[in-house]
Amino acid sequence: MHDLDYPSLADFASTWAARRSPGPVAYAHPTGPPTLPAGALTDRLEEILDTVVSLQRAEWLVDGVYAGPNAMSEAYRDVLHASRTLGIAVPPAIVSGCGGASQGTFGTDVRPTLRLSSLFFAGATEGQRRFIAGRLCGHIDAHQVTWGTLYALIVDHDGLRRVARRNVGPALELVLAPLSLGARLGLSRWHRAAEVTADRAGLLCCDSVEDASTALLRIALATRPDVDPEEFVRQRQAMGADQEPGRWTEVLSSAPWLHKRIRALELFARSQAFADAGGTPVGEELLSTEALNEATAALLGVA
Repeated sequence: MHDLDYPSLADFASTWAARRSPGPVAYAHPTGPPTLPAGALTDRLEEILDTVVSLQRAEWLVDGVYAGPNAMSEAYRDVLHASRTLGIAVPPAIVSGCGGASQGTFGTDVRPTLRLSSLFFAGATEGQRRFIAGRLCGHIDAHQVTWGTLYALIVDHDGLRRVARRNVGPALELVLAPLSLGARLGLSRWHRAAEVTADRAGLLCCDSVEDASTALLRIALATRPDVDPEEFVRQRQAMGADQEPGRWTEVLSSAPWLHKRIRALELFARSQAFADAGGTPVGEELLSTEALNEATAALLGVA
């Protein structure tokens, strides 16, 4: 890929202020804001999240590197492509030897950082890489980073809470102590919807349901999947997974079950919303936004 008029990584801070005002993105799966008890979040929330993520970032960089033109340039180009596709400023991206499931967008809505897996990117096709870079940038585009990082802190995603306890001290518990199981339930529900929105952003960046679905399978199986995504979904449906008693474990899950996410991507690919956002839709009779939202909500069930 040749150099194009992408914004550079060094332009991140200066270009951020010029982006559009906060608000829902047109392709987002609708969900209300997370519901938390009054007073659970103090004015210091973003300061604490920034501190925790900066400490975690330092650990990632022990065995990782910032992606750029001269370091992990392939991953850097994927992030540039995603940023240009979604119309956001280019976020800093750290590539380390973590597992695919540890990839994420951390920080706050105004200071996000991507964490990418060298293990995932090394064996992925361009379409699969663009899906992952796109879905992580989608969290930024949809202004989900602050809430997503708070959720990661509560559930100790990839040791984030461990780092916070060790370095922030009692100030952390002043924020987290008021968070009840009800708040955890509310954030989990919001987070599942946020993951669907991020998947849609990833699909816009790779423009291929097959690449997007295969990328999700690669993360779930921690290897290059020797199974077609459609076969995976058929197997889950044949097992009656959605009717099993264990389906209620999804209530506290951070993302909808994988076969639901693949089906949700297929729905989005057949929608007018996908076409309006710049994707290449599948089929001629496209779902209206209302029909898409209803079908996706019915598919996700407990989500």
